[in-house]
Amino acid sequence: MCVNRSVRRLLLCCTQYGAARSATTFALILISACLLLGIGSAQAQDQGARQSPPYDSAQVTVPTAAPLALVGQPIYQENCAPCHGVQGMGDGPTAADLPSPPTAFADAAAVWERSPAQLFHTTKFGRLEKLMPPWQNQLTDEQIWQAVAYAWSLHTTQADVEAGKALYLESCAACHGQQGQGDGPDADGTLVDFTDQQSVIFRSQADWTAGWQNAHPDIGDQWTVNEQANTLEYVRTFSYWPPWESSYQPGSGVISGGVVQGTAGETAPANLPIVLEAYIGFEPIAAFTSTVAADGSFVFNDLAIDPNINYLATVAANGISYTSNFLTLSPITPTLTSDVSIFATTDDPAGVRINRAHWIVDQQPGAIMGGAIYIFGNSGDRTFIGQTVEGVEQPVTLAMQLPPGAVEVALDGGTLGERFFQVGDTIYDTLPLLPGENTRQTVIRYAVPFEGDTAELQQQFFYPVDQLTLLVASLPGLQVDAAALEATGPQNMGGQEYQLYRKADFASQTIDVKLAGLLPAGSADPRAGAATDAATQNSGGTTDGGMSTTAPPLGDWVTWVMLGLVAALLLAAFGVALQRGALSNHYSRQSLADLRETLLQQMAHLDDLHAMGEISQAEWMRQRSYLKAQLVDVMQRLDPNTASRNAIRDHAHAEGGHNA
Repeated sequence: MCVNRSVRRLLLCCTQYGAARSATTFALILISACLLLGIGSAQAQDQGARQSPPYDSAQVTVPTAAPLALVGQPIYQENCAPCHGVQGMGDGPTAADLPSPPTAFADAAAVWERSPAQLFHTTKFGRLEKLMPPWQNQLTDEQIWQAVAYAWSLHTTQADVEAGKALYLESCAACHGQQGQGDGPDADGTLVDFTDQQSVIFRSQADWTAGWQNAHPDIGDQWTVNEQANTLEYVRTFSYWPPWESSYQPGSGVISGGVVQGTAGETAPANLPIVLEAYIGFEPIAAFTSTVAADGSFVFNDLAIDPNINYLATVAANGISYTSNFLTLSPITPTLTSDVSIFATTDDPAGVRINRAHWIVDQQPGAIMGGAIYIFGNSGDRTFIGQTVEGVEQPVTLAMQLPPGAVEVALDGGTLGERFFQVGDTIYDTLPLLPGENTRQTVIRYAVPFEGDTAELQQQFFYPVDQLTLLVASLPGLQVDAAALEATGPQNMGGQEYQLYRKADFASQTIDVKLAGLLPAGSADPRAGAATDAATQNSGGTTDGGMSTTAPPLGDWVTWVMLGLVAALLLAAFGVALQRGALSNHYSRQSLADLRETLLQQMAHLDDLHAMGEISQAEWMRQRSYLKAQLVDVMQRLDPNTASRNAIRDHAHAEGGHNA
């Protein structure tokens, strides 16, 4: 009976994560459930079969380098947060369904007597009796250590560690050394090396406190308990990199290349400054500056060869930034060569095309929730810097029309009045457009109020279009008339069914779409009722009748659904571009940065909905984990040949519970 209850809880975790979860996720949970069932069938023969192996220090793999919490953050968020919580509070959406509360890593007392090695062992071999699966077949030992490093950092803060550092330097460094290696000028005999992974990972904060009191209780005897704890937290940073600290260490890596003129008949200017930036994920951790030689060449030496670090070279010519692709060094490939293409400029828009456009139509009572994803290209060999138009003081490069009556306009990648400007029903972009296919993506979202149950949308496309896709969210009774487009049938995306329409290779024109059977203002949206029912079931509560009687206000959960679809389509567009080899240098940076901002905006909006009580804790955590997985996937798509990135990508969707 106990095993059956455990299996039911595990399968409940799966249903809470819903249709948006990947097949890998379901397979992992199903395998874990089958494992528990198998253990249950053998229980009569071996009562201990349901237990994970006890802690054995001999089974702990010692890390070869200090683990990086910044690398472990996405691993933790996608695999551990569903139980342990995003902030390590032990309040993940599946925590309530576990037989005992998961560890709250944000509570310093919860890890006080646990060494990093114990956390590693528990993560690797699991706690089957508490429904925590062994992660040794899903994550590498290195990935487990990175995740443990991030989990460890959740119970302290940068301010606390900095306070501990001041106390350490004042009272401890004279013996233990500035870097904690036991080599201070006043060291007497052999002291512990706080950077020695072979030693420190097996010691808890409680162990260190006992050693401190035994060796020299007089040092820090006037400090508060918090001051002593902060000092030990600083000491711990000698053996791991907290997420707020740059882990960049120079090495033997070399990145070289050339600045190449991509415009026929033009020459590349010499002596341009070039900047090489280093990133972990999307976080910049270091930057280096050099000058392009007279022959266009450049070289950066003494670079870190950590495969978790991505490099990006940037050159500015005529006020326009041009970049390399993301580059990753490793001990196997410590040197790489990459060119940066620059272009002459033009004010002629003849080369501007829409390589791909996704027009999205959803609804809520009384309003169309619309959006458009434009992926632009430039078929010429010069960067288009724009033309002047009435109503905008600076040259504009791209024009995108809003349907008449559109309100609540939002843009990803910029704001109105800065990069973007609106004149009437037209949105103008001012960012220069580089040559190549798929060199710019722009996302526009809006609402169009309507009266009654019908509406007509008009969308003008100012440039030739290679491929247009219209997606209309399906609801009972909805009728769609899109005569200029070809209907291709329904498709399910993120749990919502959409009717798809397509049109390819057409010149600039206006597309009309007529809608009937819409939800009138003041009516109930059946999806909102379904979401309320699901949240009620997950929380174990009830509502007054179980159905929403009024629609959510404009801009709430339907807007979030729209954001999710935007990100999914953008991610798909990147996949197509990569398969076709169509990613230009600028596309790999600017467009992925825009997609990153889209995903971050989704997460911020989702957090707002959760704070206002619009969505349940379980739904909030499920969708937030999904968004985090997409962020990891974006970086992996930029670097498909790096094994470590592939591993992170593969496991980012493997939601499960850590119950360390």
